[in-house]
Amino acid sequence: MTSARARVVTLAGGAATQAARGAALARHLQLVNPRRLSQFIRRIKLTARLLRDVSRGAYPHVPWKTVGALGAALAYFVLPLDAIPDFIPLSGFLDDALVLGLVFGAAESDLRAYCDWRGVDPKPYFDGEK
Repeated sequence: MTSARARVVTLAGGAATQAARGAALARHLQLVNPRRLSQFIRRIKLTARLLRDVSRGAYPHVPWKTVGALGAALAYFVLPLDAIPDFIPLSGFLDDALVLGLVFGAAESDLRAYCDWRGVDPKPYFDGEK
């Protein structure tokens, strides 16, 4: 096989793999409850407010590890260069959502405490959990 033909075969195989992944992700996303997506967006906004209040010194009650993890997760979500580039349809944002979801789970008690401090009902952010 010539090197040009080998590259074409390799690229075609990669494209087929990406198409299969995209189809699997599309099937999975059909199962995602829109209510959970809006809750996820509210958590991102809550986290941004928490980080803003921490940076201003208004809310010093959160551990630095939580601040670092939440800040890094938000940066990973916002920046286009990461493990799976965001320009790849669906899967590009799925890794961002996974990272945010893991960090939100680890920081949930601190986020709930922040809701209490702000006098905000945590149900819209954590509805149906704990």
